[in-house]
Amino acid sequence: MSGRARRYMSKRDRACDSCRARKAACRIDRAPPCYLCTLHGKECTFLQPTSRPRQNFTEATSSRISQHTEMSPRAELPGVSPVGDSVHYDILMSIDGSGVDHSVATAPGEFHDFFDGAGVSLPNGFGDGTWPTGFSPGSFIYPSPRLPGTGPSEDGGSSQAACLLLPMQEANSSICLDTQGAMTPQLIGSSGDMDPLLMNHYQYDTSGAFHFKNLNIQSISSGNDPTQFLLSKPSIFTASREENGCNNVSAFELRQELESLVPGDIGLRLISLFERIVAPNYPILGPPGQLDTSTSPPYLLAGVYLIVEPFTKFDERLCIDLAYDKPSTVALYEVINKALPYEIHAPKLCVVQTMLLLAIRPYPNPIVLDSGFKWSQFATLIACAHTLGLHLDPKSWRIPPWQIAQRRCLSYFIYSTDKWLALSLGRPPLLHYDNWLVTGPSQDDLPASGLDPVAWTNIMKRAKLDSLLDRVLTTLYSPRAINTICTDYEKTIALTGPLLEELFSSHRPVSASSTDLRSSNRGRPMGLEKTLEMNYHYIHLSICRAILRPFLQRTVETPNETEYIMAREQARIRAETCISAAAEFIHELRPEDLEALWPAWSATAFSSICFQILHMAASSVDRGEADKWVACLHKVRRDMRLKADILPCLHLGLLRIDSIFWKGINNVFHLEEHVRQAFASDLSVGRPLGKAGSAK
Repeated sequence: MSGRARRYMSKRDRACDSCRARKAACRIDRAPPCYLCTLHGKECTFLQPTSRPRQNFTEATSSRISQHTEMSPRAELPGVSPVGDSVHYDILMSIDGSGVDHSVATAPGEFHDFFDGAGVSLPNGFGDGTWPTGFSPGSFIYPSPRLPGTGPSEDGGSSQAACLLLPMQEANSSICLDTQGAMTPQLIGSSGDMDPLLMNHYQYDTSGAFHFKNLNIQSISSGNDPTQFLLSKPSIFTASREENGCNNVSAFELRQELESLVPGDIGLRLISLFERIVAPNYPILGPPGQLDTSTSPPYLLAGVYLIVEPFTKFDERLCIDLAYDKPSTVALYEVINKALPYEIHAPKLCVVQTMLLLAIRPYPNPIVLDSGFKWSQFATLIACAHTLGLHLDPKSWRIPPWQIAQRRCLSYFIYSTDKWLALSLGRPPLLHYDNWLVTGPSQDDLPASGLDPVAWTNIMKRAKLDSLLDRVLTTLYSPRAINTICTDYEKTIALTGPLLEELFSSHRPVSASSTDLRSSNRGRPMGLEKTLEMNYHYIHLSICRAILRPFLQRTVETPNETEYIMAREQARIRAETCISAAAEFIHELRPEDLEALWPAWSATAFSSICFQILHMAASSVDRGEADKWVACLHKVRRDMRLKADILPCLHLGLLRIDSIFWKGINNVFHLEEHVRQAFASDLSVGRPLGKAGSAK
């Protein structure tokens, strides 16, 4: 079938209930809702029985398979997509224009019912979520396709005929949990009112589901620690959405709005740019090729377009097409804001993927740290992740392997982002190790990422740094830890020693001599290496700041003056080693490093380096040390000023440290005389000591 809408009064395609009642043409653009239901704001359903007698299965399948082979390649739909619910998020995910359901990896109930009634057994593979050689989920055209939402029985019971239809599967087969179309899975927690141990005794059907009127309970893991999800109809959340003023903007309208901002050909190039620059660092959308401008949720596409906007200069066509007329980031964000408030009532994986892209995205204004909004936005993401059970490890669940890998990969990057955002914003992490089971990837997750083994090895290295950062935040920067050790230098040294040893043993910065290797690998693995190097310096700096903390307190008790002085000198030597390496890292930055140093916390990493140098200068014990740190600070400021135009992540730190010199050092800090003299001796950089600029 060609064209966007199906043929008028098609005998092959059943009209929806509303159009049948009106005796009107039911025009559907790829998938429900139809044009008239969208126009009148009605629910597009296919619940009423047809008077047409059931066609013989052999005739139906043979005729439809022949029709299927005659269809153009554009009309063929792939099987289940690993990109969340990446097809038509507000209806059955992948029912195409001819009513064919591709949303699950197993045949629907009618398919099994036919063979059961006829005494025919299914071929190997159909019952366990896999397909025999030569077959795929799109290879069959099933008779009487139905949406998952048939009406209840007259007596209001939960009989199989009256309940919500789910794909029927053999016992112990895999369940496509995240591809149930309009049905949304929500985890039943172990401490909630519905005890999973009690529900473990429910009389589940062969697909592991127990059906009620408006929802199903889906069991995906049994045994000592059973796991169940509630699969709910969208109508359940109608009252709550209306009360909160959440309007349901159809996918068709959002897609039209998005395409008016970003035409399809430009969108494809932006997706390609995403797969080249962002995906190697954050493979949260699966292997390349999963995103599609015509089927992926519009809000997910808008998130992809927003995060790659700074990199359009690296595309041979986009650097010209978007030179004077870039898509409005405000309008792109509006597409997301129209959808997400409605979607988070019943979130899907694509909602979490979109919000994670927004969390790691660089700040729209590189000199403004919008910490309040960023942290609140990320907290909402975590709430959605908990609803979907992403805090659990799905390895033992009865879901397909690709869904296990996809969920684990997404879980890890949420955990990682929590640690880095907490570090950069000075907040306690929202996630605790005991409450989040997937804190690092494994080799089994590699296929879902779409990365090559070398790039995946770097992801594994980053996971080790993430684990170390979690310990740093917990043992050195939690409010309780600060109250305990902020004035106790002995305890602080005892805690930081093992952390430094682990840091030095797990990762070494990439030397400048590896630049040639970067070009031979076309920047992909080395881009990840550059990210690892920045993470290394940031963690190292955070540990050294904690080591110095007891020696910067004015009320520290020093029972042994000699030991205290030696420990302070050792702490400052360690800090000098750390800062010198970080300053050299800044000095060696290149324009191509923009492809690696873009996550939101990159800006605060460089700002932290600047302020730590300033702190070392302000706390110097003599004039010689003060002169050394003042010179280091001016050198770093000069390097950052020269590179800031090509590396926006430097803007924040440069502006914040420059504003102190603009105000005048003496007008900002209480400084000892030798420190004042050190700053006053170098008048070639910044304003003279104590002289402020004109008010802005």
